[in-house]
Amino acid sequence: MRRRFIRFFQRGGDRGDSAIEAVIVVPLLIAISLVFIAGARLSLAGQKTDAAAQAAARAASLERTPDAGQSAAKTAAADTLRQQGQECQAIRIAADTSGLRAPIGQVSSVTVTVSCTVPLGDLLLLGGGPGVRTTTSSFTSIVDAYRERG
Repeated sequence: MRRRFIRFFQRGGDRGDSAIEAVIVVPLLIAISLVFIAGARLSLAGQKTDAAAQAAARAASLERTPDAGQSAAKTAAADTLRQQGQECQAIRIAADTSGLRAPIGQVSSVTVTVSCTVPLGDLLLLGGGPGVRTTTSSFTSIVDAYRERG
């Protein structure tokens, strides 16, 4: 009796092991892939937010009045994000254009902060993903000391 039992397990004892291994390994591989994709998406969003902040600060520093600088910063940041194909659920642009009020001959600067809320919920097919993350970037641009101001 004991020999029959041992022969049974020696002949076909591995049947079904690969299916069990697949059930364990495949979900782990999918989860690791989704984490990698989310990290890559956040990294690219951070780079695109940096570019938008830089473009906005440059555009604001070229204006002559603080109000025109605010408007130019918002337009430049939104255009840069759109041109680069960055999908943001919410965009927040804050520009400190008080440097444009400085008297001629005095060095001043303009600082713009851009925040982009990046959606990550579409990574899972069911729609109930990890939610959103916000990337924020600031950039400061020098205002020409001898440029006429309004």
